[in-house]
Amino acid sequence: METIQMRIKKSINRFLITSKTSFFLPFFIFKFVFGSVGNEYDISKLTKFKIVIKFIRNKLKIKSLTTLIEHFLLAEEIFNIPKSLEGDVVECGCYNGGSTSVLSLACALTNRRLFVCDSFEGLPEDEKYSRFFLFGKKSLRSWKKGQFGVKGGINKVKENIKRYGDIRVCNFVEGYFKDTLKDIETESIVLIFEDADLLSSVKDCLKFLWPKLLRGCKYYCHEPWAGEIKSLFYDNKWWNKELNSDAPGFSNDKSGMRYGILKLKSIDFTEK
Repeated sequence: METIQMRIKKSINRFLITSKTSFFLPFFIFKFVFGSVGNEYDISKLTKFKIVIKFIRNKLKIKSLTTLIEHFLLAEEIFNIPKSLEGDVVECGCYNGGSTSVLSLACALTNRRLFVCDSFEGLPEDEKYSRFFLFGKKSLRSWKKGQFGVKGGINKVKENIKRYGDIRVCNFVEGYFKDTLKDIETESIVLIFEDADLLSSVKDCLKFLWPKLLRGCKYYCHEPWAGEIKSLFYDNKWWNKELNSDAPGFSNDKSGMRYGILKLKSIDFTEK
């Protein structure tokens, strides 16, 4: 059970992370708007400025488990995918659709489909993989069945995307990953954003989606802080058995991925 001291420590950490993000936010906005990102798709500075306003609005309007900085990062990744590379974007785990709204706006500007995969009922039951250690620490955390479920389910998420994103590019894949991803209707993927939480669910995402990810494209994972999940990306035995490949690891082994002048510990990627 979580103690009062643990709650206070979590609140302080959350405040520090939010303050740090707010301090550097103008830098990322300037870089996003006036940098070369999106040039290959003829996305103008004015269009990028407008989309920044939408990103900020969406973060305020939709309860999300992803940060605004992560939203800029994912949009930048989509804008940087070569135009000549044909393929779709896949999101595994969307919660209320906060990150989905951002991904859909970026996909609309780059003429790509977005597959939104989720049970829309929260996490599945999984006694074996519901408890995990934080990477580099001895703290034990646990998930519960139905956690991160959305009141209103898929219809509420669709409503959020209609209002704040671009639902025209979205293909919703409803159900648990172990049941749905093997039949996902795409054969070419250029970006994966996975926020599956459970080790078993991350394994399902990798088994069914990694073979369809194009060479040189990225798989973003939102759980590099979970010890068992981080270890999976370095587990050659599992990768050789399930995907006939060596484990790719993450962009950074210990301190988190580098994004501009920040180190992000809540997200990391591996490149195929």
